[in-house]
Amino acid sequence: MSNFHDEIHAYESEKVNLSDTIRDDLYAKRQANRNRLKAHLPENIRISDSQFIPQGSMAVRTTVQEVGNDYDIDDGVWFYEEDLRDALLGIFSKSVNDIQKMICDALKDDKFNKQPEIHHNCVRVFYAEGYHVDVPAFRVFDAGTDKERQELAGENGWLASDPTEINKWFEERIQELNNSADGAGSQLRRMIRLLKRFARSRGDKWDMPNGLKLTMLAEECFKAVQDRDDEAFYNLLQSLKTRLDQNLVVYNRAQNKDLKDVLTKSLSDGNMIELRDHIGEALSELKSITDDDCIKKSARKAWEWVFQSDGFFKDYDDKQDESDKKERIAFKEPSGPVVKSQTHFG
Repeated sequence: MSNFHDEIHAYESEKVNLSDTIRDDLYAKRQANRNRLKAHLPENIRISDSQFIPQGSMAVRTTVQEVGNDYDIDDGVWFYEEDLRDALLGIFSKSVNDIQKMICDALKDDKFNKQPEIHHNCVRVFYAEGYHVDVPAFRVFDAGTDKERQELAGENGWLASDPTEINKWFEERIQELNNSADGAGSQLRRMIRLLKRFARSRGDKWDMPNGLKLTMLAEECFKAVQDRDDEAFYNLLQSLKTRLDQNLVVYNRAQNKDLKDVLTKSLSDGNMIELRDHIGEALSELKSITDDDCIKKSARKAWEWVFQSDGFFKDYDDKQDESDKKERIAFKEPSGPVVKSQTHFG
C-alpha cells in the first residue's frame, strides 16, 4: 500500500484538528458563559464550578476546524432538584420550560448582538465570531448518595440521562487502547476527526450524520495501525462500509446495558444511507493506493478527492521535495580528493 502517512498526519494536525489559539478562545467563551450564569441565577439556586459538565467533541477533544467558525460548545449544568421546586409550596418541581427560561434570562447580556434562545434540549448562546454555546440543564435527585440520578430538561419533558456517561466511556476507551499499543488511543482521536472532515468535505451538498453518530461508528470499527494514519483511515472506511451494508442503526455504545439506546431515527435514515454510499465512493477512489506500484501523484489525487484538501497534499509534497533537494546539495560529496591539512600533530 502506498505510504501516505506523513501527508495525512500533517493534514490532520494543520487543517483538521483545532489550533491552540482557537481552542483557548473557545474555552474562554465557555468560562465567560459560566461566570454570567453564576452571577445572574436566582439567589435560592445553588451553583458552583463543579456543577458544570463539559460535553460533546470539545470535552473529548475530537472537535474539527469549521468554516465560518461555526463551533458548537456543549457545556451542561446540573442543579439540585430541591432547589427547582415551586417556591409557594416547595413540593412540585418547576417545569422544563421554567428552568430553561431561568437559564436563558440569566445568560442574557447587552453585549450580545443576538440574545440567547431556548433551543430544543438546551439554551443556545450566540457569539459574533460564529461560535455558539449550548447549555443543557439537568436536575439531580439525592445528589452525592448511592441513590443519585439525573434527568435532562428536554423538549418533551424531564428525561433520565447521565451527562457524564459518554465522556467517561470515551476516556476509558482511549486509555484502554493506549495500554494495548503505544499511541493507539491518540490515533483513534485522529481517525474520528478525519472521519468528521470527510463527512463535511462537501458542505451542504452531502447530508451526513452528526458528530456523535460518527464517533460511535468510528470507535466501533477502528483498528490501530502504528505509524500509519493513512492505512488506519483506509481500513476504517472499509470496516464502516461493511458495517453499514449490514446495518444502518447506530447505538449509544457508552451505555453499560444490553439494550443500548438507538441514536438513529429509523432502520434506514437518509443521512446514514448517504454516509454509506459516499464511503463506497471514497473506497473506489482509493483503490489505486493498494497497488504496490502506486506512484505518489496517483495516491495524492485519491486522497485529495476524499478530503477535498484544497491542494494541501501537493503543497506538502512540494515542500518536502524542496527540503530534500537542499539537503542533498548541503551534503553533496566533494568532486576531488580530500587534502589533509598539516597540523602540529603531523
